[in-house]
Amino acid sequence: MGSSVVVCQPGSRPSPCYHRGGHCSMFGEGGRRVFLEEASMSTLQIDLDEQTLKRLRQISRREKRALGDVAAHLLADAVRAVRLRPAEDAAEAELLRQINTGWAAERWQRYHALVAQRRAGCLTPEEHRELIALTDEREIAHAQRLEHLIALATLRQTTLDALMEQLGLQAPGYV
Repeated sequence: MGSSVVVCQPGSRPSPCYHRGGHCSMFGEGGRRVFLEEASMSTLQIDLDEQTLKRLRQISRREKRALGDVAAHLLADAVRAVRLRPAEDAAEAELLRQINTGWAAERWQRYHALVAQRRAGCLTPEEHRELIALTDEREIAHAQRLEHLIALATLRQTTLDALMEQLGLQAPGYV
């Protein structure tokens, strides 16, 4: 059972809502209080300034969702964004470092030169073995990068697609 957000007018309390086993959302033009009711029936009261409440109502209307649902969603996103432990920040920094680790420019130049020679049909057997080794190394590096991306997405509690969009990454066209 999850939590619900209840928005009420100043000085009011949420009314019982027996068909849901909790409280219903109540709000009005002067509404400023938000009640978060958990399954354990504890309540958290948050006073919102008029500007925040106005913006919350605008989002609610735009998304055609109940004010309480919008408030709960935004609050959940904000809570997920807060780092609770320095260890999480260190782990994220290390994953980002590993994700961004790549070949040196000279290695890429050699790889592309060998690919061009292969296309031209003039690879020696030794160069062919070198190209295969570099290709294998590149594929392993891509697989490891994907593992690090998945770990970072898990740490940030998001999907791989959403993380890649946040980081401005695109999947290779051949996948």
